[in-house]
Amino acid sequence: MLFSPIKHVAKIEVRYAETDAMGVVHHSVYPIWFEQARTEIMRIHEHPYHLLEAEGFSCPLIQMELEYKRSCHYGEFADVHVSLAKEDRLRTRFFYEIFVDGQLCVKGSTLHIFLKDGKPSRHSPEAFEKIFFPKAP
Repeated sequence: MLFSPIKHVAKIEVRYAETDAMGVVHHSVYPIWFEQARTEIMRIHEHPYHLLEAEGFSCPLIQMELEYKRSCHYGEFADVHVSLAKEDRLRTRFFYEIFVDGQLCVKGSTLHIFLKDGKPSRHSPEAFEKIFFPKAP
């Protein structure tokens, strides 16, 4: 696995609508936070999804893993740490850790495959490679 040197932290305020009657974040919300962090890391490094799509690429999710360590609650601020690695020429895995006040609450990953015009691509987009894996062989 080839790890990218690029990392990012997305700050998310826990919204009331994301919680249950006890003020605890519902488990279905964490994948949404993962997506927000993933979208941010792409955008701030000048390769947002719409540029991938303009090149004919898509990057669907093919696997997700989550491990719950501690609940997040209404009124807290969550720091979603995101990093990424190439598993092979087509697949990229994003890693996430969600912290509140320095305590690990959730960790997980998502695995994505690059498609070009709806079919598996022989490689990931060149601009994506240059930004996230500048020293790849």
